[in-house]
Amino acid sequence: MKPEREALRYLDAAQVAHPAGTLAGVEIRRQNDEFLGWIGGVLVEPGQRRVRYFVVNRGAFFTRRRYLVSADRLATLNARDGAIYIDGNEEMLERFDPASVPRFSDDDLIETIFASSAASSAA
Repeated sequence: MKPEREALRYLDAAQVAHPAGTLAGVEIRRQNDEFLGWIGGVLVEPGQRRVRYFVVNRGAFFTRRRYLVSADRLATLNARDGAIYIDGNEEMLERFDPASVPRFSDDDLIETIFASSAASSAA
């Protein structure tokens, strides 16, 4: 794992809300409608309260592989079909081992709460 990812935490897609529900099972597609996979989770940076990567599940049940897609890429949630469309191609997918990133914890939640309070009071 790259050193800048040490502060990242994994959060399951079922725990990430958006206006139409959660990210669980949401498809990731390219702008040309090519299917890339389903969102399995996100990597967040708790202190910044920011999603850094989408974790994309690809393949069948027994051959599932996980990949990362940078959340800095242009991404659009299409309300009509419930898919996220991204700007890019398959080369931008980076293989991901879920064991390489800790899960989001109660300590991370506390860090997130106090980081946002500190940012608000500094403004």
